[in-house]
Amino acid sequence: MRYKSEKQSIRIGSSMINTRKGIKLYGGKVSVNPSSKKVNEDYLTYVSDTMNNGEDVHIGIIADGMGGHTSGDAASYYAVHFILKWWKRILWEHDSVDAFFKDCQASIIDVFYEINDNLIELGRLENKKIGTTLSVILFVGNDYYVCHIGDTRIYRYRESVLEREEKPTDDTIDLDEEKSLLQLTEDHSWASEQIKNGKMEPEAANNHEKSHYLTQCLGVKGGIKPFTASGSFTSADYFLLTSDGFHNLFSDNWIRDQWCNKLEEGASMQEICDYFYKLAKTSHFRDDVSILTVNISERTGE
Repeated sequence: MRYKSEKQSIRIGSSMINTRKGIKLYGGKVSVNPSSKKVNEDYLTYVSDTMNNGEDVHIGIIADGMGGHTSGDAASYYAVHFILKWWKRILWEHDSVDAFFKDCQASIIDVFYEINDNLIELGRLENKKIGTTLSVILFVGNDYYVCHIGDTRIYRYRESVLEREEKPTDDTIDLDEEKSLLQLTEDHSWASEQIKNGKMEPEAANNHEKSHYLTQCLGVKGGIKPFTASGSFTSADYFLLTSDGFHNLFSDNWIRDQWCNKLEEGASMQEICDYFYKLAKTSHFRDDVSILTVNISERTGE
């Protein structure tokens, strides 16, 4: 069984998707491979759809084909489009936002299992390893839901510190006291596991030669355990999806400060992506850099 990746070496794009009652999805994305790599193994996208009852729902996805494994670009492409097919299928089955959101939460983990099994089988047929990370965030009503495996990340940046509507869980990682930036996913990496289990201090673990070894991904072995998290969002929330090629270059505090500066300048989501990419280039990146930004809000005077 063969399948073709339609990815290009550089993907840049933005959109403003009109939704009902003046609410709009604003997004931007960029994905590029360094000159030292022939193929970009990352794949990312965001999509908005309208339910039969007029309610708008959104999804953001990022995947990073495993470096060192053959066909990583095809694996990331396959995983993202498998999720999109699942999303479209269950969307058509519901007229109620609440029922749709519950169905998403109930079924997406099984979809991750299915992608994993399919990639393992494809690898067996092709006699090669086909692995990828996968991070998905769903926006339904005023709630989000995250399902994730690997070391791609989803962050939430909150423009101003508001009273948190969601209940804190062990799945959500606070990166600073003000909670203006939250990493919504948990890295499935060797370094993260050492830190979480108290075996190593963060600096030592992150500088270890095994720091970026993945402890979980799709397509290599069975027995995966996807990470999930959920919460509420407002127009003051901005979401950032990144591959490790980007977030390994910069600290979380740096990412937070740059978000703050660009928003104060009135930058669009695409302008923020372009700015991050420009800074990644000056850092002489050696891995694929992928960035996706999303804000769902009401803008006046347009």
